[in-house]
Order: sequence, then C-alpha cells, then structure tokens
Amino acid sequence: MITIPDNIDSKYRFVILSALRARQIQGGSLPLLKEARHKATQIAQKEILEGLVKFRIPDQNGDQQEVEQAEE
Repeated sequence: MITIPDNIDSKYRFVILSALRARQIQGGSLPLLKEARHKATQIAQKEILEGLVKFRIPDQNGDQQEVEQAEE
C-alpha cells in the first residue's frame, strides 16, 4: 500500500496527479527517475512520492497555489 505525501490532500488527488504525469511520460516526456520499471504509472507515482514533480492545487476561490517540494 502506498502512503501519500503530506502535501497531497487525498488519495484521489494522488491518483489524478499520477495519471497526468504518466500521460506526459507516455507522450514522450523524459522520466525524472532512472528506474528498472517500465510502466509509466509506476514511474509517475514514484516521482510524486519523491517530490520530483511540481504541481498546483486550486484553492476554494479558484486560485492556484504552487506546492513547493523540499529537495533533500
């Protein structure tokens, strides 16, 4: 079972973000990780879990706030 990061508010948002990133990878975007796994969905999930993917979450007013990932 995958534990979602603290900066993602729900498992549904994690799934949506993973699907969007996987679609980018399938469309030709280079993966940010060099993994032995070949499935775009698995690579996308791992990238998000490691904080390599930047994304924006709209607030209740419709404004978008960028979520900053702390790099280690």
